Amino acid sequence: MSPWGWSPARSLGIWRYGAGWMRPILAAVPYLTVGLLLLLLYFVGGTLTSSKGLLFDLPEGTFGDVEDVGLVLLVAPAPHSDMMVFFDETRYLLQDKVAMTRLGEDLAESVERSEKKTLLVLADCRVPAGKLLGLLAIAKRSGADRVLFAGKEPRGDE
Repeated sequence: MSPWGWSPARSLGIWRYGAGWMRPILAAVPYLTVGLLLLLLYFVGGTLTSSKGLLFDLPEGTFGDVEDVGLVLLVAPAPHSDMMVFFDETRYLLQDKVAMTRLGEDLAESVERSEKKTLLVLADCRVPAGKLLGLLAIAKRSGADRVLFAGKEPRGDE
């Protein structure tokens, strides 16, 4: 009871146990937990997103020729086949002779239309050199004057 007898004395409930200095910290724990959870979701949100795709890694390059190119050819390993070649929004399989013939024809048409007769080949570092030489032969037969194989430039901040 209060000294005047109006109502019973206030009970501390669960706060009557434990140290008094710990009460403000314990009261803030739910808010700190929510804040920490939101911070973790912010940090992890962009890094743990995954999607199916193709990992493409250029081989290490050295100083070489630099030229303005008009045509670009992408060569990458395929998960269920040998190698894939992407050119002019079309996919070709390297082990397929018909597809390589078609690539030569399409490349010849594109070289003929293009002002710049230089072909840039972006080849993954896992593509064997023999396959790249086969593509070089196709490019030369198609009328390309120069064929450049792209490489990674060393970054200064590493």
